[in-house]
Amino acid sequence: MNDDLLKAIDLLAPGKRLRKGIDRIIEANLGAFIFFASNPEEYLQDGLIQLGFKIDSDFQPERIYELAKMDGAIVLNKEGTRILYANAQINPDKNINSNETGMRHRTAEKISIQTGDISIAVSKRRNAVSVFYKNGKNELLPESILFARLNQELTTAQRYKQNFLDVVEYLNNEERKNDVNLYDVAETISKGLITVNITEGTDRYLTELGEVSGSAKLEYDEILKTIPKLVGSIIMDYYVKDLKYQKSEDALEIFKNVPVSELVNLFTIARVLGYEVSSDDELEEHLLIPRGYRLLYSTKLPTVAVKNVVDNFKYLNNLMKASFDDLTKISGIGKRRAEIIINTLNRKKKEAEVEFLYEDTIKQ
Repeated sequence: MNDDLLKAIDLLAPGKRLRKGIDRIIEANLGAFIFFASNPEEYLQDGLIQLGFKIDSDFQPERIYELAKMDGAIVLNKEGTRILYANAQINPDKNINSNETGMRHRTAEKISIQTGDISIAVSKRRNAVSVFYKNGKNELLPESILFARLNQELTTAQRYKQNFLDVVEYLNNEERKNDVNLYDVAETISKGLITVNITEGTDRYLTELGEVSGSAKLEYDEILKTIPKLVGSIIMDYYVKDLKYQKSEDALEIFKNVPVSELVNLFTIARVLGYEVSSDDELEEHLLIPRGYRLLYSTKLPTVAVKNVVDNFKYLNNLMKASFDDLTKISGIGKRRAEIIINTLNRKKKEAEVEFLYEDTIKQ
């Protein structure tokens, strides 16, 4: 669904006055045709609107319900805050094609294509609400169905998020052993991108639900606040060339033209990263060294400082050997920031030592 149509649907979110009016129309088993006219006077002069009754009053749900008892269209202003006309005849260009069947829906689709304005058709027979905007269409779903679909999508997103975090932890372990291969990296990025894609796909349900989405919106925001940054830092760590993005989440841009169906294909992920591979063996045998972006971004240092550190040391294994004095020589890295980086490096070294002792114990 395009952004313009999402904005139009936002006007009809549960709890908003326009939605209350439409709900009353449905409850009364009535049909309706509502047109949001951006240039009503011009449309009258051009004959697009043939006047029935002039209303010119503030929008109220009760009023639109009463006016829907008449056969003609209800014309609102563009913002949906005033009722301009009722029982109006809408006359779109006859040469505009429509894929709709009923007269009300055909007219609604045509006038939206012609004017670029929002139109709404409420079906009396099916109790369905269709929103038309330019060349787009969306059928409004009942609140209960929207919540069911939203929760289902977010549950799937949370499951992928956990899978992603699990493989990130595995990637961390492999980095500590200097044994990261392209397969590990591609799989991690794949799961991260799918998590982001599924989460973003719930946006239409959140928009349709509006303020009543409640905690689901918080869940949505939490995923998109953290996961894109983490995925982006992994991309920046392992892309074939050093990317120049300041914000790690911007690195997801290099995958923007990859179809959703291809996000599970590790060869596609590897090729977008700049590596030409054609077999699982090549994925597993191609060893990689991280640049250190993910570790440095975790320190919450400014992105400019992170870039300066990576530009200086090139790779994480070089950074791990850095001294306090080495860091303070870098532009933008004073004593306090150098201390933060050193503490972060020391924690990673201790984790590596613990991992080594654990594996050594297992072997014995």
